[in-house]
Amino acid sequence: MSAMNSLRGDAQDGFGAARPKILIVDDRWENLLATEALLKPLGAAIATVDSGEKALDLVLKEDFAIVLLDVQMPVMDGFETARLMKTRPSMQNVPIIFVTAISKEDHFATEAAEIGAVDYIFKPINSDILKSKVKVYLDLYTQRQQILQLNANLRQSNEELERFAYVCSHDMQEPVRMMNAYAGLLAEGVAGQLDDTALGYAEYIRDNAVRVQTMIRDILGFSRVGREEVKLEPVDCQKVFDGIMPDFADVIAEKQAQVTGVDLPVIKTSPTLMRVLLQNLIGNALKFQDGARPPEITVSARREGKVWRFDVADNGIGIDPVFYERIFQVFQRLHSFDDYIGTGIGLSTCRKFVRLCGGDISVSSKPGEGSVFSFTLPEKAA
Repeated sequence: MSAMNSLRGDAQDGFGAARPKILIVDDRWENLLATEALLKPLGAAIATVDSGEKALDLVLKEDFAIVLLDVQMPVMDGFETARLMKTRPSMQNVPIIFVTAISKEDHFATEAAEIGAVDYIFKPINSDILKSKVKVYLDLYTQRQQILQLNANLRQSNEELERFAYVCSHDMQEPVRMMNAYAGLLAEGVAGQLDDTALGYAEYIRDNAVRVQTMIRDILGFSRVGREEVKLEPVDCQKVFDGIMPDFADVIAEKQAQVTGVDLPVIKTSPTLMRVLLQNLIGNALKFQDGARPPEITVSARREGKVWRFDVADNGIGIDPVFYERIFQVFQRLHSFDDYIGTGIGLSTCRKFVRLCGGDISVSSKPGEGSVFSFTLPEKAA
């Protein structure tokens, strides 16, 4: 019988990457035909060769999901063939199943294992067992290829995101800055020549330019999360809290708010993460108030098993439970921009960042009474 040096059953479609391929190596043509007929229903492309030399030649040209290799062959036996196959980079992770009629002595199976074979089957072959084992490795191969494809898609998406971030940080910011600047010059330079309606238009342009600038900044912040390595170090959370409080001094004074955070721990985490979380959660707690009472906001922390749990509690407008998940989705807002300014990105950034560090964030709330935003971070030795 002439050895087959190409794959059977798939010559017309060029063997799409999704279709796994099996290589059968045996010096007896009747064994090749029988094994091929047995495995054909599995839907894989099948190549058959009658010598180790031809098998080595074929693995240089094709990628295989699994190899079935006879041990007893002239010139080059199965063990030598397998050793040489494993020197090929493309064959390093390809499973090899030895099929043999030689003695069942343990040292043969040991030798096969040392070479890197995944199984050692004796003739006469139990067809059901062989078919089931080959199917398992075909399925694993298909899953691995799908993961590789997903990783490739993810890399492409990340590259596109980086390009988008570059456009945001350069090409988009400049025209928005100019809109803001010229609208201000118009309002201030010719104020006496414009009526109230025209001045209102100029102010409207300025407000929206600032809004777009804020959105661009938030999009950039969201896109950077996960693209840069998260460096963990001992972080004094009390110092982080105290350090960001001056950022809220004006709004605290305006609303006569009370913001407290006492005895916050030192934990091993990302200082950037802690600032992002506290800035966003305290900022939201101050923002989402109806003015009926002075804001009261408390930041606390406690250890729960292997994690630290932080709570940011407020007495604000609260959130309907139906919206608990929606508020953590990017660009999702529950209120109009005129009622409460913002881009709907802050909480999305918080969740993305905290999950990247092995924690999570959630909310509990009563409409009209207030909310408690809780986030957890793994306990690590500081």
